[in-house]
Amino acid sequence: MQLIPSLDLMSGRLVRLRHGDPKQATFYDLDPADWITQLAEAGAQRIHLVDLDGAFGRPRQGRFTEFPARHPEIRFQVGGGLRDRRAIEEVLDLGFDAVVGTLAVEQPSALKGLSSNHVIAALDLKGDRIVTRGWQAPSACASTDVFEALRTLGFHRALVTDVSRDGTLEGPGIEAATWVTGEGFRVQASGGVKAITDLEPLTRVPGIVGAISGKALMEGFILLDDPRTRAALQGTA
Repeated sequence: MQLIPSLDLMSGRLVRLRHGDPKQATFYDLDPADWITQLAEAGAQRIHLVDLDGAFGRPRQGRFTEFPARHPEIRFQVGGGLRDRRAIEEVLDLGFDAVVGTLAVEQPSALKGLSSNHVIAALDLKGDRIVTRGWQAPSACASTDVFEALRTLGFHRALVTDVSRDGTLEGPGIEAATWVTGEGFRVQASGGVKAITDLEPLTRVPGIVGAISGKALMEGFILLDDPRTRAALQGTA
């Protein structure tokens, strides 16, 4: 189990959205590059970046491009607005893993031939339905059909967000993550993590390999100087 810090950026600033709603945004007076440096010093091995400008259909931000070169010891993954193959290939060429949501759900065949080691399907769930386009639209495809299409193409890595819990600090969406592991995916669980102890029930679910946390880390609910946090960041918890 690995704790994966998440940084959501809007107009170059760190932000957290409640339930994915841009009208419920909290901005942080914390420089993204400085925060990444702090996470690196605490032992972070993987960091999840979200381009919210891209997710909501605006031009993608360029700030992300500097991070892999500045921190080669960290594996970065980025999502938000990767809605065509060219956009995915661009971030792969920059050294990121690509977290692909809308395209992976609505047109999974577009991923054919891409590296399954570097492409992660973003499966954002409201109940038993996948939502896309910045969580603003329910998918017309049945969730089980999406799972089957991705498996057929050889993709078995998924970032699963329980949208109802994202940004709420109400505890992780274990049911959503467990459901997707049961469909044959290795899952990063996202949404609701408040305390380092929230990782414990996730570790008991075979197939959950990571837990993503943004707000809890930035607001100090999970402390970087806690030995348990450092172990989790390094994937040894």
